[in-house]
Amino acid sequence: MVNVREKKMNGRAKRRTDREQTPQDEILQAVLPSPPSSSSPIDDILAVCENQNLLLHFDKIVCNTLIITEGLQNPFRCYILPLAYQNTGILQALLSLAARHMISSGGRPEQVNKAAMIEHQLCAVRSLSSLLMKEEMYGLTDEEQDITLAVVLLLVLFDICESGISSHGVHLTGVAFICTRLCRRPKILHSPRTTFFLTALAWLDVLRGFSGAEKLAYGDEVRKCILDAGYFDLETLVGCPVELFYNIGGVLAAGKEYRNGNLTLPDFEAVLADAELCFRTWTPGSDSQPSNDANRRALGDAYRHACILRVLRFLDTYSLPCESEKVQASVAAVLDASATVPTSSPWFKRLLFPLFKAVAETSVPHQKRYVDLCISEIKRSTGFQHPAMSDLLTEVWCERERHAGELINVPWMDFTCSNHLMRQHDYLFF
Repeated sequence: MVNVREKKMNGRAKRRTDREQTPQDEILQAVLPSPPSSSSPIDDILAVCENQNLLLHFDKIVCNTLIITEGLQNPFRCYILPLAYQNTGILQALLSLAARHMISSGGRPEQVNKAAMIEHQLCAVRSLSSLLMKEEMYGLTDEEQDITLAVVLLLVLFDICESGISSHGVHLTGVAFICTRLCRRPKILHSPRTTFFLTALAWLDVLRGFSGAEKLAYGDEVRKCILDAGYFDLETLVGCPVELFYNIGGVLAAGKEYRNGNLTLPDFEAVLADAELCFRTWTPGSDSQPSNDANRRALGDAYRHACILRVLRFLDTYSLPCESEKVQASVAAVLDASATVPTSSPWFKRLLFPLFKAVAETSVPHQKRYVDLCISEIKRSTGFQHPAMSDLLTEVWCERERHAGELINVPWMDFTCSNHLMRQHDYLFF
């Protein structure tokens, strides 16, 4: 029989617990799943108060930063968060990204344990290594393949948030064979979740191909799979119309073949001529665009001219100066497009890459000043500071000043991917 004194003590303890429950506790209870009866590695990780705060930051802040239209289903919240409750590798990668973002965004950096952040990242890398080893020896289930792609995506986003550089592009390249194999399956087997992971990784692969076509690791069948998927994840994620993504991917693939000696110069010139015509005649608002939103159209047009600038640089990298009419026309078009999108619009933050392309291709001071202001606003609103991009632009402009008055171009690609660089990295933007 329980004595009266013990009952009173238990009652006081319960009332004290009820009084100490905070609004944050109620929010966490809504986000976190109810713990099962037996402890597990995931339960142990989630039992740490700091990790609960990081998970909440990912759910409430990072997820909204990583997509454009907040009114649509957020794929990071719908697909990655549930997997994090099932797999420690995803959970560790998620926590490391949330911690990194909390530091870079200036939200509550003093509450972040940097040593724990690095440990989360290392645990995620070890988990990814184990999955790839299992794939090599036994193969992976469909669920494990999605988990692998999700871990890679989170690790690359960590690199982007930390510096904007993904060292050697090892994570993206390491799962290219899985993406290719998935796209060779019958279309009916592709789930929306798998398609989202394929889309995000293939986009990042194309993005790094802008600095050097030889870095492209995903084949045409992956990009074609995304083009035919019927989902709009690419527009939701980065705002680039899927047709532009597919076409510029084909140009970069041809550039890689030309560089490797597998494509003749006349054939490559034909590819470039067809691509330039395609980009110059493409108009936003086609069937792949799910809405006629003016901001969406402006962003699509900015990406169109970013693609034109890349096409122009393949054979005239040095001889075509940035003051040329063709280059300046596309630079001005990017800036005009960005000027029509309010800074308060969620579409504005995805102008980062077109704006970078524009400022890397101009020598006009007032254009540079305008882009600097726009990029500063994007950094503030997203919490992604992109220090490597800022350093890269500083190098380009300093070199351009040294060659002032000379009719030569200073390619930004020379500072990211060229024979004289000892270490080749992926410069990525988000």
